[in-house]
Amino acid sequence: MATMRVLQSKKDFEEFTSDDSVSVVHFAAKWVDVCARLDSILGELHDELKSFKCARIEAEQVPEVSLEFSIQAAPTLLLFKAGKEVDRINGFNPGGIKAAILKHSAGHRVCATAKKTAVSKEALNERLRALINKSRLVIFMKGTPEQPRCGFSRQAVELLRSIHADFSSFDILNDEEVRQGLKEYSNWPTYPQIYLDGELLGGLDVLREELADEKFADKLPKITA
Repeated sequence: MATMRVLQSKKDFEEFTSDDSVSVVHFAAKWVDVCARLDSILGELHDELKSFKCARIEAEQVPEVSLEFSIQAAPTLLLFKAGKEVDRINGFNPGGIKAAILKHSAGHRVCATAKKTAVSKEALNERLRALINKSRLVIFMKGTPEQPRCGFSRQAVELLRSIHADFSSFDILNDEEVRQGLKEYSNWPTYPQIYLDGELLGGLDVLREELADEKFADKLPKITA
């Protein structure tokens, strides 16, 4: 770890502890030998865990902060999140320090992971929406119209071609992310899936039933000569 930051004023302290990350502040005294050792331990823990930031403040040189947080002796470590004290370790207790940091950074890691997952899911949904709206009529199938790789997909293609429907296709066997994501996105567990004007029509059985209605068949996009 680089040289530990030294907080020299209440403003420094407030800025350092204001964000949502775990902030460890070492209230130290130059004349207490173990404080230097504690700085080294914090540096080692930072290199190992990388889930917190730390700084040192001379308890006697910034008395307004020491009084505000009732610092009785050095060393004292306070852990902060969003400007609020969440834990305290009095004296030289390396094991307690690591346990406290792990305890309070776990929630931050979970939130970060959840946020990343949410962003990834939204990115997938955007991609699915783009694929669904690739053309007015889209079939997500196993294989291609020229080489269907399951009987249901083959039958769906045959039905669409029988009325000269103009459609695009997507081979879900070539993209597992789309294959699984579309099931959840449209709440439809099987393939093929047929979409009309950006909305799920259904699978093979629904397509067959709808095509029995000439008015429905007439409104589908057709291949022009």
